Formats: sequence, C-alpha cells, structure tokens
Amino acid sequence: MLWRYIDFTKFVSLLATKALYFPSAVCFDDIWEGAKGLRKNKWLWDEFFLKDFRRSLRTIPTNIRPPLSDEEVESEAVRLLRQLEEGGELDRKKTFISCWHENEFESEAMWKLYSSSMNNGIAIRTTYKRLYHALGRDPEIKIGRVQYVDLHRDFVDVNDAFWRKQKSFEYEREVRALLMKPEHGGLGLAIPCNVEKLIERVIVSPRAPAWFLELVDNVSTTYGLRLPIEQSSLIQEAFF
Repeated sequence: MLWRYIDFTKFVSLLATKALYFPSAVCFDDIWEGAKGLRKNKWLWDEFFLKDFRRSLRTIPTNIRPPLSDEEVESEAVRLLRQLEEGGELDRKKTFISCWHENEFESEAMWKLYSSSMNNGIAIRTTYKRLYHALGRDPEIKIGRVQYVDLHRDFVDVNDAFWRKQKSFEYEREVRALLMKPEHGGLGLAIPCNVEKLIERVIVSPRAPAWFLELVDNVSTTYGLRLPIEQSSLIQEAFF
C-alpha cells in the first residue's frame, strides 16, 4: 500500500493536469539527496577510484592504445575522477522523482510532515501495480523501495545514489518512481498519469471540517472523476 500526503492545491493540480509531478532531485529538502558518502570520508572514495582507474589504464591492450607513461596514467586517472564527481552533480539535476510512503495504515506523522496544513490535507492511497499502470508502464520510469544506509560508515554505489538515503530518514519508508532525463533542463517534469487508475482511495485529513470532504468530492466530480473519498480513520472516537 502506497500513500502520498499532499495539500488541496496539489490534489486539484493532479486532477486538472492529469499528470504526476516529478521534481528534480536538486529541489528536495534533503541536502544528502543523491549523496554517495560524507565529505569527511571522500579521500577514501577518491583513493579507491584512483587506484581502480590507474589499474585499468595500465592494462589497456596495446593493440587498442599505446602504453601510457606513469605521468600520463596519473593525469588521466585524476581526469576520470573529476569526471565522476561532475557526473554526480549533473545526475542531481537530471533525475526526477515522485516519492511515496509505504504503509498498510495511515501515518499521523506523515500527515504533519507532508501536508502544509492539517486542515486541508489529503492522502492519495494507491499500490505499486496501480502506480505502474497509471504511468503507462513506461520502461524509463523505475519504481522501487529506498534502502537506508549509515553514510557515516558506508559509501553508496555510483548507480544506487538515488535509491539510498541516510538512516535518519528510515521513518519515511519511501517508495519512489524515478526518471532520468538528461536533455531536460527544468526543475520538474509533469508526467501524464491516468488518475482513476492511480487513485484507489482519497483520504481527507482527520482535522478537516465536514464541508471540506464535500468540497473534495465536488471538485473530483467537476473534473469528471468518481473517486472513493472518505474521512481519515484517525478521527474515530475512542472509549476509556
């Protein structure tokens, strides 16, 4: 079960545009988004790749390229390391991500974190299968769980940078849809989305007044959609 907690304006935008917005990784609040390690440990990362580049350069078959001098090997290894670093920064600009929360139940913490106002918050509930089909089963869009690592002790593989996050974000239980578009220069992408396939249920914030639920239903109908809409289960009364 996947959830996306948003405010009313983003919900209306989804209905109006019939597109799911994928912001660029550079727009995220997490300053470590796409990180491969901590700056204080970068010398270990550099040392590993420089050693690997030197070994590769020295073992290129002579029928492909004449042997390089030690100076040429060092210069080329440093250039390749710099190119790797520049590629990491560039990847943050060309990687676009839609983030979801995996949970069988509503999360009170997610209501507070990801809707700008608890009074007009909305949660979209879906599943991996629904999300995949709603995005047209596009092979360029990868969908998967984020894994959480201790960046104080570990590094992240070059190809996994946007599928790994620092342990302190583990509470997010994030599933993301990810798309890389090197040719796109903007800060986000609006990806066409079949909204009726996407949305299994719309949940209205536990703090929203009764009229807000009716408004959400009316707006959905205005855009030609009949969506299952209900109030948050967190509003249920307890006994003591």
